[in-house]
Amino acid sequence: MPTRFDWQRGFNRNLILGKLKDARKSDGRSFDAGDYEFWLPVLSSAVRASREAEPLKARCIGASLSDASLKLNDPDAFIVRCDQEFEKLSQRPLSKFVLYTTVTYSGPRLIDWVGDDSARIYWQPSLRGSFLRKAKKAQEAQEFHRKANKVAAENDGLSPVLVHVSAYDAFDAFERANDYVDRFRGMLNLLINSGGSVNPFGRLATPHAVNKFRRGPIHSIHHPDGSLATETFWYEPRWTHNVSSVKFKDPPDYKRSLRRWWRKLQESPMREFISDVLLRYCRALDLHEADASLLGMWQVLEKVTGTDKYDLLIDRLARLFRDHEDAREIANHVRLRRNQTVHSAHNISREANAILIQTETLASQAIFFYIKNAAKFENQKEILDFLDLPLDHRKLQRQRKIADFFIRYQNRP
Repeated sequence: MPTRFDWQRGFNRNLILGKLKDARKSDGRSFDAGDYEFWLPVLSSAVRASREAEPLKARCIGASLSDASLKLNDPDAFIVRCDQEFEKLSQRPLSKFVLYTTVTYSGPRLIDWVGDDSARIYWQPSLRGSFLRKAKKAQEAQEFHRKANKVAAENDGLSPVLVHVSAYDAFDAFERANDYVDRFRGMLNLLINSGGSVNPFGRLATPHAVNKFRRGPIHSIHHPDGSLATETFWYEPRWTHNVSSVKFKDPPDYKRSLRRWWRKLQESPMREFISDVLLRYCRALDLHEADASLLGMWQVLEKVTGTDKYDLLIDRLARLFRDHEDAREIANHVRLRRNQTVHSAHNISREANAILIQTETLASQAIFFYIKNAAKFENQKEILDFLDLPLDHRKLQRQRKIADFFIRYQNRP
């Protein structure tokens, strides 16, 4: 019985596998490239993976498709084969790797390192250190291909970040380390963005991402000795960042605040859920395209409120603020602009700064609530029940009396 993979509801699994079967060549392992690349993403959407299997999902699907003994006419057998491939891949020994990346920051060092699971994120390690000198030397082998792909060069406005991880191979290491560094950037940006205000000249400015701590243009995976673990490098197409580095009035105070909130996240019983929210938040506000950023942030609001129903989402958000009615009006306004972006030709470019700051205010309030208060609840359902309580104190007191009576009634002799 498969435990790692299953079919998503709503897909015609027989049709999808049939399309890939038709694209398969006579050797049973290779495919017509056009049909394969067209239907592979559809298959990937149709197959659901557990959290443990998600990082290896693409490989499991690819290996199963290329198994000549699998006829691609039995959806259940295909899922079993994906499970078998996961077991095989996950039994490989873990090795140590280091992600080299950069962040758009050039101020004083905030921290030395932080932990996340078994990973360590080193912030602004010394450029004269042994590892970085060897890593930068090793990167010279990628120079020709970087220029061929017109990858932006690093500049003085960037700080190096190293992420030490254990992974099955270099590509698995990149996926894991990528999430670790973006989750940490999510926290960094949350602390900065939540204090932001609307730029009165925003309409005149060139569109730019909200996040101040963004990734630099180039990322590579290394062995612990600094040598390249793969000649493959990752890069940000058309990378640009035209905002000056964050400057802290009191770096030690920010360092204490950052460590306090990061510790709360690591100790939270809802750490996995909040970590996913931080990833979504960070990546949505990394985008220069305002409409895409708004859509990503709306997904964050759906995640933290546990619903995609507009009225319920807005009700739950409003309860997180002291000024319920103000929050309700802002949330309703954001809902309308989001819907106009999706369903009509409207875009928010002229008012992007204000709308994204307003959306971020809604999201950051919810994220901070989860980080600070998750330990008071057993699961997200209890949080949602909390957010569904009436705002009217008389109704709330009446509910408490009824609940007390219910308990006494159930315990009657």
